[in-house]
Amino acid sequence: MTAALPAGSDLVIVLPHLGPGGAQKVALMAAEHFLVQGRQVTLVTLLPDKPLTHAVPEGLRWVDLGPAVAETSSNRAPIARIWRFSCTWGRRSLAWISLVIGWKVLKRLVPGQAPLLVQWLVSSASGVQATLLRDLLYAGKPARVLSLLTRTNLLCCQAMWALPGHLVVSERNDPRLQKQSLPWLRLRSWLWQRADVITANTIGVLEGLQHCHPSMADDMRLLPNPLVVDSHTGNHSDGPALGPCFLAVCRLVPQKGIDLLIQAYAQLPEPLREMWPLLIAGDGPERASLETLASSLLPRGQVRFMGFQRNPQVLYHRDAVFVLSSRFEGMPNSLLEAMGSGLAVIVSDASPGPLEVVVHGKSGWVVPTEKVTLLAEAMQAMAENPELRRRLGDAAAEFMDAYSWDALDPIWSDILCLEKPG
Repeated sequence: MTAALPAGSDLVIVLPHLGPGGAQKVALMAAEHFLVQGRQVTLVTLLPDKPLTHAVPEGLRWVDLGPAVAETSSNRAPIARIWRFSCTWGRRSLAWISLVIGWKVLKRLVPGQAPLLVQWLVSSASGVQATLLRDLLYAGKPARVLSLLTRTNLLCCQAMWALPGHLVVSERNDPRLQKQSLPWLRLRSWLWQRADVITANTIGVLEGLQHCHPSMADDMRLLPNPLVVDSHTGNHSDGPALGPCFLAVCRLVPQKGIDLLIQAYAQLPEPLREMWPLLIAGDGPERASLETLASSLLPRGQVRFMGFQRNPQVLYHRDAVFVLSSRFEGMPNSLLEAMGSGLAVIVSDASPGPLEVVVHGKSGWVVPTEKVTLLAEAMQAMAENPELRRRLGDAAAEFMDAYSWDALDPIWSDILCLEKPG
């Protein structure tokens, strides 16, 4: 890790942290892909005290602003903490008031105008990382920046407000389904003016962005998640699950509907459950409550919480059925990886993202969201029909060819304005 932005980067990628998350995985896959092409890539992360759960590709230069953010609150004395609290909420309240009272004037500002005011408003709302990021990029003046996730995107917009570099922001959830709180909702419609390209990882998310921000529709592009499948998938002699199982790989948050999956699994016949355990790979704030739910409905050992898996592809073998029971989605990497590995998949119809790759009865099985009994019926039918699993898995693997880097590199390079490597 370095303390300043290295000179000569072809691409700077900005993330909140390298903890669990699909955006983090996509960003690191992109970084590795462009590093292999011989490009200079730099990663910038913003938040302190986050676990490092992803492997950093060899050769990737990493600027971590987390320690500098943490240092601003390192004094734990009561008076210092009270002073920080008062200053933080004082600035935040003043910023909110300014956004309400002065909105008609502020929204007329265009990129390049009043950068210090823009930086003050965003840092007041988000914290010192906005100022640190602005100072870093202002000193380094990168030619290209790719930012991922909504709030990080807005921090990058303010940091690049008066800079000439090419800025691409990546949105990964439909704004009609995942609402932003104040003041971020108002800030987004204003700060996005600075983005040269606003990308979505699915057609559904793109349509949602265009619906919510029609004036910016011309600047929006589809940027699909890349898929890299482990060539040894299905041949892991030391893998933790080599027999039949139902498999979920995700963050343990309400969005993912793992509570629905556990309830559906509990409706399966006991003999089937004894042969088909439910494996849940991932971690998150809902883990304790989900473990309690599982223990209240099922015998010990039938539901196995495996924690975060840095390489979940060791779980993707042909006797597994992948289940995505989400209440809403963008385009989860775990689904693409499972399909690319030839697994039969069951997905909810909560969001259009997964339905862009899962065609019911052809490349997977689709069930209505939050319909626990119908999900259980689909799981039982899949477990009892090996021919159906094979047919759907083969079709899924073939469908995923469109998400390989061979197919997507021209799209990514065009959106990022990266010339073909010499």
